[in-house]
Amino acid sequence: MTELDKFNHVDLLFPGKYLKAADLRGHDVEVEIEHIDPRHELQGAKGEKEKKPVITMTGKDKKWVLNKTNAKSIAHIHGNEVKKWIGQKVTIYPTTVNAGGEVHECIRVRVK
Repeated sequence: MTELDKFNHVDLLFPGKYLKAADLRGHDVEVEIEHIDPRHELQGAKGEKEKKPVITMTGKDKKWVLNKTNAKSIAHIHGNEVKKWIGQKVTIYPTTVNAGGEVHECIRVRVK
């Protein structure tokens, strides 16, 4: 595998500390929830600060910024008590969503 093969998606050319759909390389990935920070401070696109839930996954370098859709999917699988998600596994996968008239890549949780 060449260096270009490893980074053959525009989003992979610009790595960050948070998980994005391109990092999954088109595959389902089972992850274990190690820690949840319910109010992690992030910097928005325009420099504003916002607090969002962030999941640390066992054995993974990047953290996953949780959105409401994925939180509801995890709750459907493991229940509404967030503390009980720790140590549990979920399968995540890359897909797309239409938002604001544009198609965006995103991560979703697969309910098995």
